[in-house]
Amino acid sequence: MKKIMKTLIGIILFLTIIIAGIFTIIPKEDRDHINPFIPKEQVYVQINKAPVSNGPRYEYTLTGYNKDGEEREVTFSSGKVLKEQAYLKITAKGSFVEEWEEVQGIELPEKVKHRLSE
Repeated sequence: MKKIMKTLIGIILFLTIIIAGIFTIIPKEDRDHINPFIPKEQVYVQINKAPVSNGPRYEYTLTGYNKDGEEREVTFSSGKVLKEQAYLKITAKGSFVEEWEEVQGIELPEKVKHRLSE
């Protein structure tokens, strides 16, 4: 019986160390992508800053708002420089940006329009 308990405790300790190691090695963006407990949400941004060139891609870090008008900072990349003052709808899961698409100003939720016009 003692041998079984020691083996069980050893397995639990081993799995805990492996899981903790994975979460310290994998970047936050990738952890958010695979975490089933983080919900997806739509974040709306306006291109109002110049991108940072990152090899063949352009990286944007912008302040956006969800449909309730809550502020959120998002970082995403594009293969081209995006049009200034364009509105984007971003599908994000934590810090992971799944996709983005350009939308017209009339497609923005009212709370988002108000926050982006401030």
